[in-house]
Amino acid sequence: KVFKQARNDFQNVLFLTFKQSNKKIAKLFNIDRRSTIVVYKNNQEISRAIGIINKDKIYSLIKAGI
Repeated sequence: KVFKQARNDFQNVLFLTFKQSNKKIAKLFNIDRRSTIVVYKNNQEISRAIGIINKDKIYSLIKAGI
């Protein structure tokens, strides 16, 4: 729900998701757990969080990359 809303609220942000079974992508981004959020800006990682579901915290991460 939160990401669906975030896509509407942050239309200038590219949101990508992938299935955990895709090990190549997981390895490329160093993601070893489900529910990992990684924010990039100018090809550099700005922030990373695992397991957060709170809308305000997620939005704060997104805003860090804008």
